[in-house]
Amino acid sequence: MSETIFKLDIPRGWEDQTVYHFRGPSDGETAHQVTLVLNRQLQHLDVADFAKEWIDPIKSTLQGVDVLKDEAITLDRGNQAHEFVYRWTPSGGVQAIHKYVFVIKDGIGFTFSGEFSKKTLKTVGVGMMKLIEALVPGTYEIAEVDDA
Repeated sequence: MSETIFKLDIPRGWEDQTVYHFRGPSDGETAHQVTLVLNRQLQHLDVADFAKEWIDPIKSTLQGVDVLKDEAITLDRGNQAHEFVYRWTPSGGVQAIHKYVFVIKDGIGFTFSGEFSKKTLKTVGVGMMKLIEALVPGTYEIAEVDDA
């Protein structure tokens, strides 16, 4: 388990817009990555409305998007979320499945995204959900820090 404990003291007028990239396992030619975008300036407190801010532009700008899943879900440890999965074949002809999971917790919007093949959605995609469970506040136990 990787531990990163740090605190940022950001000057007035600056805003943390952290984006995290997590490298996952590769499967043949596909190197998997999950991206997490934190939104601390939410326009909506409802997770469906928050998700819609991302989903609507995808549906309206990408031609040939095949929506596979667009629904409310509950993460294993109880957090409400919204999952959006779509298949898209860009002009190069290599089909990809994109998965987004949106969560609002403690006033922060979490947007997780990953790209998979049909095969790896069922394997590496499960690992993405475990990663989400590990990163969303309230779904993990804080490790005790030894003061000695």
